[in-house]
Formats: sequence, structure tokens, C-alpha cells
Amino acid sequence: MQIATQPRLFARYPSLSEQLAWMPLASVPTPVEKMTAIADWLSRDDVWMKRDDLISPLYGGNKVRRYEYVLAEAKRLGRTRIVTVGGLASTQVMATALFGKAHGFKVSAVYFDQPATRFMQEALLVDATAGAEMIYGGGYLRTIWKTIGAYRREPGAYFIPPGAANPIANLGYVDAMFELAEQVERGEMPRPDLIVLPTGSSGTLAALGIGARLLGWNTEIVGVRITLKIATNALTVGAVARGTWKFMRAKSKELSAQAIDPIRYRLLHSALGRGYGYPTDAAVAAMPMVQRLLGCSGEVTYSAKALVGLRELAQSEATRGKTILFWNTLSSQRPDVSGVDPFTVLPPDFHRFFRGEPQV
Repeated sequence: MQIATQPRLFARYPSLSEQLAWMPLASVPTPVEKMTAIADWLSRDDVWMKRDDLISPLYGGNKVRRYEYVLAEAKRLGRTRIVTVGGLASTQVMATALFGKAHGFKVSAVYFDQPATRFMQEALLVDATAGAEMIYGGGYLRTIWKTIGAYRREPGAYFIPPGAANPIANLGYVDAMFELAEQVERGEMPRPDLIVLPTGSSGTLAALGIGARLLGWNTEIVGVRITLKIATNALTVGAVARGTWKFMRAKSKELSAQAIDPIRYRLLHSALGRGYGYPTDAAVAAMPMVQRLLGCSGEVTYSAKALVGLRELAQSEATRGKTILFWNTLSSQRPDVSGVDPFTVLPPDFHRFFRGEPQV
């Protein structure tokens, strides 16, 4: 893997490079490999994985490709501070804090509640040691109010929404599909019939679906839903996909006259349980599989529930003979905060989350 000099999107659609900013953050191509470490648990030895956990030594996962566009756009606009919002265990906030600091931005993060877990504690400590301004929102309405206040407090702010799911960020995973296509062409894996990933704000899912359409693939993108149906459903996914495609057409002369069919996807609802961030028995049981697979601890909001959904699909009679690719969106590259004292580095509003031992 090596740092790219330009995205594949710019090579395919040169007029995009005239309209959009971009900065190199990702080491690509990320490997594709069989999930042999958990083949016994999946009851199949022919399921593949795209390892975006290895995309950057600073922090991996599915935000790095997105931030090649997002942070470059913030720089182009002359912004000096990033304001973002997420759950207490948000991987997007972690990525913003780490990459924001590395590229000279001040970062302000507003947090809404989710169940306490060890991963949540780790995430908060990473954000604090990266120097983010941490603002506790709590409930959704208060979080919105606090976010507006943080954004308006001083000039020069750039807002990144939850999940970094906006059209400019989504370009990172349209581009990723072209990377995967090159790996298929080189014979590194067969063309996938299904691509499976966790989905909440749905930007990655929609972008992969658009990429598949541009490639002429009939691949179905399966999103394992990790949040309430009111936030992730056919209407919201469709809106994200249409918004991203409309943005691409507006920015690219090559795409301006091109029609595209609706993306081919479905949502898997069975892994969610009570709601966003809440453990399920199946997700807790799947967490050791994350360790076996990636060599790092998992969490119950995204990675473990995604594996639960993947297992259900892999064991379904309907997928026999089909090539399944699991697109891993969790980072296995994380700063070590094991020796950090939370009561020293965190604002007082967050101390409550370190009193007592979380269940998972």
C-alpha cells in the first residue's frame, strides 16, 4: 500500500479535479483477503473482507477516504476550526480529532448519549488526548442546540455532520469501488455479488452503490442497520444516494448528461436490538470474532453487529454460491490510551462515564 497521488475519480472524470479539493491521507489499495480467521464461526471459508482498518497508521476505518475530500475542502475555504457531532463512542469524532489535529485544525466535538462501553471510554480518551474541545450534549435536542452554539461561537468553523455523511465526503467511497474493481481485474478476488457493511447515516452504503452502478456491476450493497429505522430507511438512503449523484453530476462535465439507475441495495434490520449503541447478546458474542479477525477489540455499535448480520447472510441458503465481501469500517490502528487518567484529561461532564465498570 502507498499514499495515492490522486483519486481514481479524478483520473476517470478529469473535470472533477477542477472543481474539488483533495488531500492524500489513505494508504491504498487496502487488502482484500478471505476471512479464514472466523471461517468456523461463519460456517463458510469463502467470505472475503476489504481491510479499510489498515488504511492509515494514524487511524483507520471508513472516515479516512472521506476526509481526503472533506478536510481538503475545509482548507480550500480557509477554515481553521472543525465542529462535529456524534455519539460518545463515535469513530467519526475520533477520526476528526486525530486528522484535524494532524492537519492544523482546532476541533470542537459535541456528544450525544449512548450506552457506556469500554470502547466508548477509549474513544473519549483518544479525543481528549488529541486536543479536541469536548462538549457534552446528552439528549438529541440539547445536542443540536449545543452544536449550533459551538459553530456560531467564533468565525472560521467548518461543520462535519454525524457520520460525515454528505455528498463531498461520500466521493471517497465511490472512488473506493474503482479501487476494488482494479483488485478484481488483477485477480485478487472474484467480483462480489454482495458487499456487506454496517450502516447508520448511510453515506458509505450509498457511495458504494453509486460506484457499482458506474462500473456496470450488479453487486448488491447490504447495509446492516445499526440505528433506529426512522434514521435509516429507504427514504433516507435514497435521499443520500440522490444527493451524492446530483453533486457528482453538477461537478463533472463527463457525468453531467449521464443518467444512473437507483442503487442496488437492501437493509438488514435483524442485528440492531434495542437501538443505537445498545448491546445485544449476539453482538457481545461476536466481539471475540473481531479480535480474531483484526487483532483489536471490537465494539457493539458497528463492528460486532455488522458481523452478526454478515453471519446471518453467509449462512442463508439464498447466498450459497455467491461471493460475499465484508467491507470492514472499524479501525484496527488506534492510539494507545491505556495509561491515561480520565479525570485529568476529560472535562467534568464526562467523568461520570468512568465511574464504575461498563458491562461490555
